[in-house]
Amino acid sequence: HNHNNNNHNNHNNNNNNYSRNTNSLFVKRLVGLPGDTDIQMQSQTNEVSINNQPAIGPDRTLCDDEPLRLIDKLLQDKGKGMHVDLLRDDETYVLGDCKDVSVDSRVFGVLPKKNIVGRPLA
Repeated sequence: HNHNNNNHNNHNNNNNNYSRNTNSLFVKRLVGLPGDTDIQMQSQTNEVSINNQPAIGPDRTLCDDEPLRLIDKLLQDKGKGMHVDLLRDDETYVLGDCKDVSVDSRVFGVLPKKNIVGRPLA
């Protein structure tokens, strides 16, 4: 009987504002908000600009480069966030702090607001 209760609880959790269908949670820096325009990734540097200004955040070059350069392959083949005209009301753009290895909005594109499960830190 206890097993059925667990299934019922899991079903209820899936009705929350965000989806937890996978165990994948990751920490990213929120750099693009609804209404931001002209998001561009420079292919030579992998740097991102938003509203014709560099994306705000820390120095993203502090992490060691990954020797196989797998991020370049991901960006070349699947870079869904290399150019975004406008972030709609339910969309955000996120970056990881290590641009040479981070799988972020440059690769997977915009992140729906409903998928954000954390709170911003100052």
